[in-house]
Amino acid sequence: MATVRIGKKGITTALIREISKNLEKSGRIKVKILKTGLGDRTAKEIAEEIADATKSSIIQLRGYTFTLRKSRNS
Repeated sequence: MATVRIGKKGITTALIREISKNLEKSGRIKVKILKTGLGDRTAKEIAEEIADATKSSIIQLRGYTFTLRKSRNS
């Protein structure tokens, strides 16, 4: 399972592309949010935005780390 880190730039189109590419390859990906990547948002809000943008499902959210799984219908 690949791991992607979200840093101070936050959610960018390049980040979404990288996550989508890894989801296509392995079906699951772990994403870590660095404290500088949070800004004024919660980890849950960030996870939901990325899941929506990549058409994936959040299967686990623990602290600043979450795991996404590729949706079956995409």
